[in-house]
Amino acid sequence: MKQKVLFDSDVLLDVFLQRHPHAQESIKALHSAIRGEVQGYVSAHAVPTIAYFISRELGQEKAKEVVRSFLGYLAVAAVTENTIKQALSSKIKDFEDAITHYAGISERISVIVTRNTKDYSKGEISAVLPEIFNTPPSK
Repeated sequence: MKQKVLFDSDVLLDVFLQRHPHAQESIKALHSAIRGEVQGYVSAHAVPTIAYFISRELGQEKAKEVVRSFLGYLAVAAVTENTIKQALSSKIKDFEDAITHYAGISERISVIVTRNTKDYSKGEISAVLPEIFNTPPSK
């Protein structure tokens, strides 16, 4: 069974908006899902946020094109009423990150790839920077 990896919105925005200096490591991490080495996910609530920021930079049509594209290789982790209730009582202080975390738990995600690991430190899922995710394990 493939490792299940949730890509946080900051990592995806780095890729789609070519935000430097983070884009290269984020692209490498996302390629693991594109190549099918891992089962990649994005949280449902992150999709409209990503589209919004892309549309501000590149227009509505490009934003829709990007969303269609990444839905070809990333599954969507559902956000339900239960997810939101769990996030409201979470030890994770940032509400959006708490929602991402609990959406990941519902999908049995093993790692969240994010540039914001600190906010996930009180969660149950390991959160790693793209450059750490890209580093092969030591033998």
